[in-house]
Amino acid sequence: MNRRNFIKLASLCSVASLLAGQKGYAQSNNPARSVSAASVIPEGESKAFSEQWLFTKAQNLAHAAYKKPKLDLPEQLEKLNSQQYQAIRYKQDATIWKNDNLGFQMQCFHTGFQYEVPVDMYLIDGGKAQPFKYSPSLFEFSAPVTAPPADSKGGFSGLRLLAPVNHPGSWEEFLIFQGASYFKALATSQTFGISARGVCINTAQRGGEEFPVFRSFWVQKPAPGDRQLLMYGLLDGPSLTGVYKFRVEPGRSTVMDVECTLFPRKTLSHVGIGPLTSMYYYGAADPTRLDDYRPNVHNSDGLLVWTGGGEWLWRPLVNPERLQYSVFVDRDPKGFGLMQRERSFYAYQDIGARFGNRPSVWVEPLGNWGEGAIDLVELPTRSEIYDNVVAFWRPKKPLEKTGGHYYHYRLHWGWEPPVRSTEAHVVGTHVGSQGKPENRRFVVDFVSGSSCNGCNVPPFSADVRAGEGEIKNITVQPNPVTGGQRVMFDYLPGRTQVTDLRCILKQNGQIISETWVYRWSV
Repeated sequence: MNRRNFIKLASLCSVASLLAGQKGYAQSNNPARSVSAASVIPEGESKAFSEQWLFTKAQNLAHAAYKKPKLDLPEQLEKLNSQQYQAIRYKQDATIWKNDNLGFQMQCFHTGFQYEVPVDMYLIDGGKAQPFKYSPSLFEFSAPVTAPPADSKGGFSGLRLLAPVNHPGSWEEFLIFQGASYFKALATSQTFGISARGVCINTAQRGGEEFPVFRSFWVQKPAPGDRQLLMYGLLDGPSLTGVYKFRVEPGRSTVMDVECTLFPRKTLSHVGIGPLTSMYYYGAADPTRLDDYRPNVHNSDGLLVWTGGGEWLWRPLVNPERLQYSVFVDRDPKGFGLMQRERSFYAYQDIGARFGNRPSVWVEPLGNWGEGAIDLVELPTRSEIYDNVVAFWRPKKPLEKTGGHYYHYRLHWGWEPPVRSTEAHVVGTHVGSQGKPENRRFVVDFVSGSSCNGCNVPPFSADVRAGEGEIKNITVQPNPVTGGQRVMFDYLPGRTQVTDLRCILKQNGQIISETWVYRWSV
């Protein structure tokens, strides 16, 4: 399984879950017509649950040799294609906590297709964890899929949480965990897009990337009136195990507090913390345009970084011809994220996908993370169904085998990050040819920040630099549409193969903007 397959599958699950929420969808060919979630929770199997117990379980697992999980699918569910897999839907009547008048509900995903790792589910109530056992009777199996026998051991592959995120009394999914350590969320009035992961290992490194998986989830039953839901995850992979504590609150901005403790089975030199995975197919910042009626196709259009030293960086994304790896060295970063700044429908012209409604995700480190770097990986892709962008924090020091490694951070899923620079920020990057095919014309639009008094009062200048090659014809002029300033310049690469460009807007010689950074390559 590779990253691109996971991304493709995640989008399929979103479609299937939307269909499951509609009235009048295809009925099951399973003779068991209705089942309640409570009816499959065996009595007398609950055990006391504590965080310390879970830590001990993860530590013991890390000291043992890794065992690859096995999936025991019945014959009817082997070798499903994507269309067949979407025909398996969780029954609405079996929704967990549906009749408890609480602020959250929960459903599970079936195994099959390329979701080949069974995930154990537990429900915590009153300090005790009770297994939520798999049963085929929890699912609708619509044609062309045939329902498996009642004693099938197929298993769950993940879960989704529902809440009234848009309208009171209307239950809609806002958080999905499925596939390795992937999960995705959305905020009010949004559609699913960007994903997060528990951890990434050896991303874009020789020897191949490793994908640890969430093997078990423990979900705390919320109390009446609770606005936050608490859940735990146990991660397992060839190189490490981990305990994750998630506390999530959906809303205009869906906020997820994440605490993770990692237990390496060996010393790990290339680990990504707080990883985000997104899709950038093409757009105005890309040097090549496709023959498509849509001007832009992407879930995110840039990486935003707030460094430990207080500098704000904006790095437009591209779909490169070959893999690009960018490193932003830092110490104790204040935050980073993959943003979708362009929100206008007219920038995308896609009625179904609604890319302008996809979430931005901001990673807010809690506590000091020390020395390291924010890494950005951009992979070439020829289809919008694949995620090709990854961003994460990479600690400078390797994660040693001895002891646990603790990280605490907060994920903000929404329309914009919870904090914004008061300086002018970039709202658009456009690239095109200039004269010779290899020469490029860059257009960067800045608009004033919230407290940038006088930022639209001239004179303005732009500090534009390139690691290699030549910058010419720098101009700054007001943009009456945005109300900000437009910087234009030409880049002449000469024999340069790859370099970074930087642009800062100044007023009377003083910096008044975030730093625009662009990776140019042939």
